Amino acid sequence: MTDPIIDLVETAIIPDVFISGMADMENLGDGNFRCIFYSRQRAIYERGKFEHVIVCRLVMSAGAAHAMLKQIAHAVERGSDNTDSIGFPGGALQ
Repeated sequence: MTDPIIDLVETAIIPDVFISGMADMENLGDGNFRCIFYSRQRAIYERGKFEHVIVCRLVMSAGAAHAMLKQIAHAVERGSDNTDSIGFPGGALQ
């Protein structure tokens, strides 16, 4: 069974955020989770060192987290042959 394709609307410019990894996932209760993502970069004040800067906090329901994990697993399985939109055919999230 596949989820129906939904129409997406972007009423303002939403910037892409590059992440190097996920630092933590917190259970907020009531079926909600917060994911904290970071990007590894050269330290601003310590020459030759690196730091991990928080670039995004994402709060989502358990259902959304489960759906995201399935989509990521599917994209990783497909590899980088079709990179229009994380590996899904036709460039659409499904």
